[in-house]
Amino acid sequence: MGKNEAGKSSVLEIVLWCLRGRSGLQRDVRHWLRLVRVGFEVDGEPLLVDMTVRAGLPHGHVVSTQSGTVLVDFDGLADFEESMDAFMMERLGLEPLRTAQVAPGGPDEPPITGELSWPSYASALHISRSGLGTLLGNDTRHGLPTRLLELFLGAPWASTKVDASVALKIVKAQLSAARSRAAGDAEARKAQLKELSGRLEAARGKLASLPEAGSAAENVQQLYTALASSTGAAVTAQDALVAARSAHNALETQRFDLAAAVHSAEEAALARAFFHTLMPTVCPRCDTAVDKSRWEKEKEGHCSLCASDLDEAPSSEGWEAESDAQANDLLQTLADVQRTVDAAAADLAQAQQHAGNTESARIIAFDRLQEVLHNPGLRERREIELMVAHLEGAVAERSGRFADLDAAVDLVPLEQAAAVLAAAEKLAMDRRTQVLKKVLGDVEQDIVAMGRALGLEMLREVKLAGNASLTVWKGGQKHNYGGVTEGEQLRLKIVTTIALLRHGYRSGVGRHPGLLFIDSPGAEEVDAGDLQNMLRDLVTLTEMVPDLQVIVATARGAEVREIVPVDNMRLAAEGQRLW
Repeated sequence: MGKNEAGKSSVLEIVLWCLRGRSGLQRDVRHWLRLVRVGFEVDGEPLLVDMTVRAGLPHGHVVSTQSGTVLVDFDGLADFEESMDAFMMERLGLEPLRTAQVAPGGPDEPPITGELSWPSYASALHISRSGLGTLLGNDTRHGLPTRLLELFLGAPWASTKVDASVALKIVKAQLSAARSRAAGDAEARKAQLKELSGRLEAARGKLASLPEAGSAAENVQQLYTALASSTGAAVTAQDALVAARSAHNALETQRFDLAAAVHSAEEAALARAFFHTLMPTVCPRCDTAVDKSRWEKEKEGHCSLCASDLDEAPSSEGWEAESDAQANDLLQTLADVQRTVDAAAADLAQAQQHAGNTESARIIAFDRLQEVLHNPGLRERREIELMVAHLEGAVAERSGRFADLDAAVDLVPLEQAAAVLAAAEKLAMDRRTQVLKKVLGDVEQDIVAMGRALGLEMLREVKLAGNASLTVWKGGQKHNYGGVTEGEQLRLKIVTTIALLRHGYRSGVGRHPGLLFIDSPGAEEVDAGDLQNMLRDLVTLTEMVPDLQVIVATARGAEVREIVPVDNMRLAAEGQRLW
């Protein structure tokens, strides 16, 4: 009692460590710890952070004492912070606060985006001497005081405004980079155009200095035409030659087959005539003698050997006549085919000669064209003409109506997106500001009334802006929050926090977690009456908002004893330590 630097701030920091997961303890104090247990309640469910600390590192879990269920396990500083971050954000229904910072590379680089989550929100739970430089919370980075003001008052459209703002910064960076690229491309295109135009003028000058091609150029065109014509004629002649050869070969095959048939017919006729004139004397099968009586049967129409019926009596003259008729027919057909073969052979010879002539003409045309094309003067002129045509096309491409099309394609969608996001940010900001204006007047009145009750007797007026900056009028002069004394800063910070909490709970839209730590409110030049008034107002606040819990650590126990109910106070005996 009455002794500072006795560990009360460390106790608050230990409790805060267990609630937010991020340690604010000094290294030596953290290394003294062995076992830490902190109980708290969220939405009516009792919870317990139970951890051992070895070499300053936490190892443990968060458990529901109602069901005995282990909800979170953690091992180490970083794991504890990440685990509590995710757990508390989900349990309290909070959303991460998006941030965007200008990249070190400048506005053309994408901004560095990030999120502020539970440890940043938790800075609204703690008021201490180390954070007096900031009206709300303990850090000014990423517009945190503004975010906390919106949290206290449940400001609508605040998250929409922030999201639109972050997205706009990203798109603006992309747009700036695209414009830089477009400008760079334009400069490069201009340089390329200048270089190509110079080369084009030089090529045109060189072409103008060469002698006119005149008839040589016309001759080349004629030779190209002659080569194309002779090549077409040679192809047609080759096709005709193939057709003539195919027809001749087919007729030759037919003639050969007929000649073979004629030869076979002639041999058959001779054999038949020979065998029919013979008179058999014995059977060729069994050697039985053929007598005269069997010969007589042939006159009756029966074979002398087998007794088979004969169509007519054998006659050598008839056989010879029949054979001669067949042979004559075949010979006539063969003569006709031979004449056709001879005609086809003539056509084939003519086709061969024509194909040879057309191929010779093609070779001559090709050789003449090559001879002209390899003329040094004409070849050089053609090369320069091709170069001029190429350069004219390149210059037209870089100076035509579509020269800046690529840049426009990149810029237009980004410009449209930036315009939409800027309009969304302005609309959300206007609506947020409109709502805040209605409530900040009441909050300012509470700040003045409580501030005067806490000893700021010269306080006449305050102005709390939407960006969580406070302007103070006292003693007839205007001051900003950072321009008053540390004692005045402490009291203003406390009454501002209380006023915001009052309004948030009164309106039912505030989203403060309902827990507030105040470390050493009487450490600065606050007299006993002012401190008691401060504590009395805090007690009144907790009576008005039953779900709000305020924990105050102070060495000025005598002042506390008269205000805080004994059941809500831990007070060390005179000259003793509390723990």
